[in-house]
Amino acid sequence: MTATPRTTGRHRAARRHRWVWPVALALVVAVGTALLGTGGTYALWNGTASTAATTVRSATATVSVSSTTAMNTAVLGPGTSTTGTFTVRNTGAVPLSMRVTTTASKSSVAAATGELTLHLVMVSSTAKCVPGLTGTSGRLATFDTGTGAFSLPAGVSGTACLEMALDADAPQTVAGATTDFTLTVTGTQVSA
Repeated sequence: MTATPRTTGRHRAARRHRWVWPVALALVVAVGTALLGTGGTYALWNGTASTAATTVRSATATVSVSSTTAMNTAVLGPGTSTTGTFTVRNTGAVPLSMRVTTTASKSSVAAATGELTLHLVMVSSTAKCVPGLTGTSGRLATFDTGTGAFSLPAGVSGTACLEMALDADAPQTVAGATTDFTLTVTGTQVSA
């Protein structure tokens, strides 16, 4: 005996299984999510290496900075400069790489800070701080020696020479201006 297929109406199309696509999509999403959650590497080759034994020691990194000797900028004329010094001491137990930046500058005439150039160089004594030394230079408002301008071993002091120069072509409008500025000295530990 043969069975005849059951039809429910005249000219009706065969029934489709509409639940297959949503289930297949959900299965793909579930497998993809599971693979993302495993968090491993799927490299063809993996390798490992060991290093030699290392000793880690803790230490302190501290810096003390003296006040700057007075810089008489009231006597500056176009193309002239004045100098001053300050002492930096590494009072910590690790060597330091030093950086000096301007963190504030204020002038009684707004245009004056744009006409001033600051130079910084390390010298062996305050007597060696004279105009014209080479070193790091930049506009007063944005002065930055960058990291590693000079290094200080633990317990060592250094004398920094500052030279402030007024541009030779400074306009008459900056005559009589007074300028205050703040320098920040930062030390970063370096390997011994």
